[in-house]
Amino acid sequence: MKSPASLSLPAFTARVVKGSGRGRIIGSPTLNLSLSDVPRPLECGIYACRVRWNRHTAGAAMHFGPRPVFRAGIACEVHVIGLTIRRAPPRIEVEVVKRLRNIEHFQSVELLQEQIARDIEQTKRLINGGK
Repeated sequence: MKSPASLSLPAFTARVVKGSGRGRIIGSPTLNLSLSDVPRPLECGIYACRVRWNRHTAGAAMHFGPRPVFRAGIACEVHVIGLTIRRAPPRIEVEVVKRLRNIEHFQSVELLQEQIARDIEQTKRLINGGK
């Protein structure tokens, strides 16, 4: 039986859409998800997730919300941990495991990169014991 906290976190299937490529440029490539496939009312924030497609299953850190460092609008993007994705799948399944934190505005891309690294480490610990 699921705990009450886990009942409020969604699982969903989303189409993968073309992004701007910023994640790859700053060292954390992402799969960008169609906003119309993200269940509402998912709150803006950073989440630890599991993602699945074809025969792949992996942990992922997910950002859902505005991207203030880049003065960009709302996006939903997942950084898949431990896999190099050569060709983006057309759709992925996302199981949201835990909300990690709110969206923050960082004064520089470097500070954002440091926080992304911490988010990824926290996600690893939650999803697979840090492996």
